[in-house]
Amino acid sequence: GKPSAGKSTFFNAATDCESSNQAPMAPHPFTTIEPNFGSAFSAVPCPCSTIPDVGLSKCGASFGHAANGERRIPVVLKDVAGLVPGAWQGRGRGNKFLDDLTDADVLIHVVDASGSADRDGVQAEGQGDPVDDIGWVQEE
Repeated sequence: GKPSAGKSTFFNAATDCESSNQAPMAPHPFTTIEPNFGSAFSAVPCPCSTIPDVGLSKCGASFGHAANGERRIPVVLKDVAGLVPGAWQGRGRGNKFLDDLTDADVLIHVVDASGSADRDGVQAEGQGDPVDDIGWVQEE
């Protein structure tokens, strides 16, 4: 997402970071310069829940077993700087930003649904357009 969209807020909420290791948050562009890394868990269906003869009570999962038929698997989350229009041409963090994404298996697009910041992440109440943000971020 763009700067000031809430990426670091989401990262801090989703990871197991202690308060001393949380990503800094502020209502201005490029609070995050270098990527932040944290651990989180993702819920996936437990394979034993699909086998009638095994059942959840006989599941021998080494870790992450949940009684509701899911298994929690550890994942690494990476919080990166915001993307600005023209990053592919070197604007903002430019290619450094795009390089920070190359090792990702999955991308999460955090959108400023409130429209409280413009395309560059500058606080401008009502100046942002979430639909427009989605379009140009996908284009970048």
